[in-house]
Amino acid sequence: MFNFQFVKNNFRFLLFGFILTFCSSFGQTFFIGIFNPFIRQELDLSHSQFGLIYSLATVASAISLIWIGKKIDDVRILYFAIFTCVFLAFASFFITLVESVVLLFFALYFLRLSGQGLMVHTSSTSMAKFFDHNRGKALSVSWLGLSLGEGFLPYLIIFLITLFSWKTIWLGISIFILCVVVPFVYFNLRTYVDGSTEKTELKPVIRHDIKNWTREEVLRDVKFYFLLPAVLAPGFLTTGIFINQVYIFESKDWSLLLLAQGFTFYAVFSVIALAVSGLLIDKFSAIKVLPFYLVPTMFSYLFVIYIDWNFTPIMMMILIAMTNGTSAVLLTSTWSEIYGTKYLGGIRSITVSLFVFSTAIAPVLFGYLIDHQFSMNQIFGLMLAYLVFANGLFLIKLKDYRPVQTT
Repeated sequence: MFNFQFVKNNFRFLLFGFILTFCSSFGQTFFIGIFNPFIRQELDLSHSQFGLIYSLATVASAISLIWIGKKIDDVRILYFAIFTCVFLAFASFFITLVESVVLLFFALYFLRLSGQGLMVHTSSTSMAKFFDHNRGKALSVSWLGLSLGEGFLPYLIIFLITLFSWKTIWLGISIFILCVVVPFVYFNLRTYVDGSTEKTELKPVIRHDIKNWTREEVLRDVKFYFLLPAVLAPGFLTTGIFINQVYIFESKDWSLLLLAQGFTFYAVFSVIALAVSGLLIDKFSAIKVLPFYLVPTMFSYLFVIYIDWNFTPIMMMILIAMTNGTSAVLLTSTWSEIYGTKYLGGIRSITVSLFVFSTAIAPVLFGYLIDHQFSMNQIFGLMLAYLVFANGLFLIKLKDYRPVQTT
């Protein structure tokens, strides 16, 4: 899927992106959730109390990312990457000190900001800045790190939790990041010169320089807001589904065995979507792929609403995975093509912050709909209507989503 020469020429930088995205797992919901019962038991918290603290910490991290994420445009990538890794190591150590609700809030805030926020932000922004001809494939490779984390780390932690306390495991994670990841980042990037680009066997393409938009200019650009609902859709809607997954399956009379099988298919097709979308973006451009990336999720909701077959939940998970896997690569490539890469860090910090914020409010909104007796078909119908609206909104401005060429 990825030609050998491309990997050979750029192996060190590809590995850098892969490792950072893998380590972002330590701040992701799927990983922190494993420790949920142990934290609640130690602090005597209910499910709703822990959920509220987690949501508040996530929102606070999203707000902070707007400012901190922009700094990647102002300092060397080496320094920013080391800062991010040290910050994550500190966050992993800080959670071992938790003995109160206040400390738990700050621990979750640090983990969400450094892990889910800055590690992904650093990896994706660096890949987009460095790679031009093969940006899609490079982002696909880096995002495979998170796929590995999702598939491997839960099994590892569930095994380790039988041998060590949950705080000891977090201490081990902190030591791992400081002693392994930080030195790796330093030796891997110490000779990297900011502004350099990939090594490629392709002949240089004659092209006009494109305008590099500042974050302030992007925020004043109308077409940015026409695209935003579609950008936020996968994370927002998928979070709402996953946080209520058991309730959805019970409401639809689906076997919970299909839930486990569905996540297996979800993981597999997410990886496939990552690889395929990277190739398509490099071949056709992100802007040309953009109108189609929400379509699989639209069909998944139609399956849920209208087709009551045994494999319906499996198809739902497969189709959602196709959109979510594509979005991981597509959105960073889209910002790079439309707005340039010079100030990409500042632009991504806004979009990632909004993404994180949307994942924080999704549980509240979905909980409200469920508590007010909306049926599953009605909820999925509302989600489908949102997707159609979001897709139609940016299609209105589709012809404007092209780089502004400078003279």
